[in-house]
Amino acid sequence: MQKEFTSPTPFQSFRVVDVQDGKTVLSDASSRELNVQGLGAVQTVWIGDFSALDRPGRYRIVASNGLESYPFNIGTTVFDGPLRAVQRSFYFQRAFTEIDAVHARGPWVHPSDADRAPPGIRKGWHDAGDFSIYSASINTNLFWLLEAASDFAPTEDDTGIPESGNGVPDLMDEARWGLEWVLSSQDASGGFRNTTCLETYGPYGTNSPERVAPYRAGEVGTLATARAVGTLAYASAVFRRQDPQFADQCLAAARRGEAFLRARPGEDSDGPTCPVMRMDGEASTGRHVRMYAAAGLLLATGEGRYRDDFERSYVELDYDPSYRHFNGYAAQVYLRAPAGDAARKTILRQRIAALAEKTGADGDFHPFRWAPRRHWGSLGAALIRTGSFSVHRCLADPIGAAADCEQAMASLHYLLGRNYLQFCYVSGLEGTSHARQWSFHHWLATLRAEPHDFPGMVAGGPNEQPDGNDVSRPWGRPIPAWGYWGDPAFPRDGSTPFEERFTDNDSWCTNEVSIDTQSTALYALYFARWLARQEQEHVRNRRNRGAAGPDESRRPGEDEPGARSPRTR
Repeated sequence: MQKEFTSPTPFQSFRVVDVQDGKTVLSDASSRELNVQGLGAVQTVWIGDFSALDRPGRYRIVASNGLESYPFNIGTTVFDGPLRAVQRSFYFQRAFTEIDAVHARGPWVHPSDADRAPPGIRKGWHDAGDFSIYSASINTNLFWLLEAASDFAPTEDDTGIPESGNGVPDLMDEARWGLEWVLSSQDASGGFRNTTCLETYGPYGTNSPERVAPYRAGEVGTLATARAVGTLAYASAVFRRQDPQFADQCLAAARRGEAFLRARPGEDSDGPTCPVMRMDGEASTGRHVRMYAAAGLLLATGEGRYRDDFERSYVELDYDPSYRHFNGYAAQVYLRAPAGDAARKTILRQRIAALAEKTGADGDFHPFRWAPRRHWGSLGAALIRTGSFSVHRCLADPIGAAADCEQAMASLHYLLGRNYLQFCYVSGLEGTSHARQWSFHHWLATLRAEPHDFPGMVAGGPNEQPDGNDVSRPWGRPIPAWGYWGDPAFPRDGSTPFEERFTDNDSWCTNEVSIDTQSTALYALYFARWLARQEQEHVRNRRNRGAAGPDESRRPGEDEPGARSPRTR
């Protein structure tokens, strides 16, 4: 892989030093200069490349300007620990169940909150630092878990969750936990509810899942229904080979939801309960999610009418996927459907390629090759962008699209420490020197565990325009709360550079856990692990490649109804 570091001042040379014995293992006198924006007074950076070092070990960079890096590891297994931690973090976010000491492997426990759920509602994940469950975010999250299963087919069944050892990959078990909530949110009409909502909270530091007020069931609407139809149909294809009975259950629920949608062709409804991410009456959002529903059903059934439905709802890919832009998720599912139209697939691949090029171009002018969106959840947004476009091209041709592979990796490198703050935005990872320790999280604030954060929590990241209410409350009872504004440990004002606008405290605008950010980080880590393990194989294959070269037209796993791991180059 490409290995680079960034310095705010020029250097004439640098050394890579083995932390164990202090010996220099690589010296270099080259660097490249890059003019940048967004780092305040730092308007030029100098970048060194140490990709030539491929010997496993633990190292640090020492530059001739007197600056040094934190120690870091090199090796084909460096992503295994972060992947395991981020995947296990979903266990701690599980709703309506006990989090017990045996599986928590730490102090982050609470009794079952099942009696807080509305009748019939089960499982799912608490969305973030709050406790509600939202259709928009849980379906986004499930999409990325299903993508990871489809693209990388992990087999680990030993991550220490209650289902470990049952003969099913733990990733699939975790995805099923979320899918069970989606299934339980369907009512007799065939429609799906938009939320399971906790409407009131006590003072920060007093809210434990098993002691909060009862949840309220949200309203049934076409937007939530279309999302659920697409996700359940996709899940039926992924689970088909492993658990046909559950796959049938998902598909049957998706078909009932599709009948609900067909009976309401001009409706774009979304209920008012817990109005976070509410989009009632937004016709453009309605087209996006119906496009996603059609793609899922086309993949699951192969029936031509869903190809027609996809075209009727089609929205051109012109931006990153999000809860407002489900057409990006719809496109990726459609490309997996054998019954999809070949011409439409060509157009989709062309659009993805163009968006990957734009992502790479943005990365070229960034000091850490990060290509973010500067809103709430910037870390997850960058991972969605590269996961949807750069990874798509890399998996299809990891040699010819090497630049896209590296652009996708840049988002992950930024998350793990190659950033302005030299900060690991993931909690509890072994071997980190400067990492996240204190998230905004109602339950953890109440628990007062030590350490505060369970491992694997991914921060939202820098946010350019925070919520005006995200302020410090040092007088707060029973505990003070320190927010985006007013924390003496993180002084900031409107002139603070964007990439310094992160606070390792109770600021929900920068430091709240969110399941959809967790899932995009998990997908990126599966990709990184796959890429790391392929490097030696790629070298061998380069020596033996035939004149025909690789087929760059499709991503591994496309045009197949079920999960499949990528080809090895």
